Amino acid sequence: MARNKASVAASLLAVALMASACSGGKPATETNPAQASDKPADTSKTIEISWVGQGARGKVEDNNKVQQMIEKKFNVKLANRKVDVNNKEQKNLMVASGELPDIAFIDAPEKLYADAVTRSIPKDMIEKYAPNYAKMLSDQPTGWKVNQVQGKEGQYFALTGFKQEWENLIWGQAYRLDWLEKVGIKPKGEVVPVGTSGGLERIFFTKQAFTLDEEQKIFEAFVNNDPDGNGKKDTYGLLLNNSDASWAMNTEAGAFGFGVDDNTRITDYAITQNYKEFLKYMASLNKKGYIDPEFTTLNRAKSWEKFAAGKYGVAQVQVQAAGMVPFTFNRPPGNLVLKEPNAKFLFTPPPIGFQGQQGSAAYTPVDGFGYAMVIKKDVSDEKLARILQIFDYINLDKEGFMLSTFGEEGTDYSWEGEAGKSAVVAKQTVEADREKMGIGYYNMPIQRGDVTAYFNNAAVGKLTESFFGTDAGRKMAYRPFKWDYFNQTQYNELKTKYGAKLKTIMDEFLFKAITGEVDVDTAWDAYVKNWRSSGGDEILAELEKAPKVADLRKK
Repeated sequence: MARNKASVAASLLAVALMASACSGGKPATETNPAQASDKPADTSKTIEISWVGQGARGKVEDNNKVQQMIEKKFNVKLANRKVDVNNKEQKNLMVASGELPDIAFIDAPEKLYADAVTRSIPKDMIEKYAPNYAKMLSDQPTGWKVNQVQGKEGQYFALTGFKQEWENLIWGQAYRLDWLEKVGIKPKGEVVPVGTSGGLERIFFTKQAFTLDEEQKIFEAFVNNDPDGNGKKDTYGLLLNNSDASWAMNTEAGAFGFGVDDNTRITDYAITQNYKEFLKYMASLNKKGYIDPEFTTLNRAKSWEKFAAGKYGVAQVQVQAAGMVPFTFNRPPGNLVLKEPNAKFLFTPPPIGFQGQQGSAAYTPVDGFGYAMVIKKDVSDEKLARILQIFDYINLDKEGFMLSTFGEEGTDYSWEGEAGKSAVVAKQTVEADREKMGIGYYNMPIQRGDVTAYFNNAAVGKLTESFFGTDAGRKMAYRPFKWDYFNQTQYNELKTKYGAKLKTIMDEFLFKAITGEVDVDTAWDAYVKNWRSSGGDEILAELEKAPKVADLRKK
């Protein structure tokens, strides 16, 4: 979930039906849509629009059924781009070659605007042509401040996504329960099955987490007691990889309380004493043989493959993965549950540290907003008006949202339970197959109110209601002390200037520390000095000028 924090987590979405925000259709979560004017906007003139949405994976087919619906309803001609928005090289090439579409789901929206690649979006046009989206922004304390052009009141450099679930803790710890049973270690607290079928009957949840001391005993047994019964010492404790090591260890890090600043002064977790102790702890696990020695050479996909091969006993997973939402079938624990009928899992909150700390970094630093769609520089107001109408319809109008995100009921999806109040069950479980038909291709990640249930099956709902969406769970989501959310300082410019170098310094020390190539105590001062002198101190000084996250979250 990298962060790409909102790229990270990058993942999810797809659903669909018909009706218009400008003609009075009901939005996804409100009974009375906001109305910007008494009459619908003019759509008599045919306009050509190139479009790349969140679900673009390079498989979309021209003249797909969602495209036909949009073209007919709004009198437009859509040009699709076969680009994978999860592929940075493809996206960078699209920008560098001047081939950015009229509206695109993309990273670094502020930089694109500063580089004159994209145009601003006026607030009055959002209110007039995307009333449901405007209402969503108005409902949140930060809504109309996100993506605002600095020094230009009422002008925005991007449209933003929103997910209510980003307000909650999303990470937990998954243990091989069948292995725990074999080595004689009992779960803590009341253990309940997450579901009754489809593999969910073999995933169990408890609100009682293990401590790090208890978890080490689990690692030791998983490594030394032949839990898979093959007579070989070839199993390990925690899954790690080199693609997103910081996220793969997020719950472990949370047990040291360093996922954020210390709420009294500005710092960076990577130079805190807590981080130092965390690295020493991870190095001790590696020295004891509890960590796969190949983790430094494994990317995310390869580490997931080894998990599916039964080589790891513990993994940090999202709550959606524990609930086996289809998009998570390629990752732990679903990739093993669906493959091995005897595999069972115990899902718990993050482990508890030696000083009682517990949690993980919040998916987004401040609120539920994340991701961006930008408008190309040469798009006229006339075309922008039509884009906003379509954007509002497919993301926040109930009928348009359902058809564009899930397809046609009965043909492309069914309901897990009561229609409109339960999870959507896609007939096409492969993402590429949905995209060919345009399903999910044009959308933005926007999920609020009862729509959230469409993506999170009953199992995820159960986990959310019992812990992850409760006050107890939310309090475990670590957030920064200060954050320059609205570009009031030069923080982002400094991050752009120094970010890559600092990440290299941090990653190198992380891997060297865990593998024992360097002694943490001996090398720590030099590492911190290098981090600070490589731009870190400049970034921290600038961040000192930013507002407190607690103040930004006040309603």
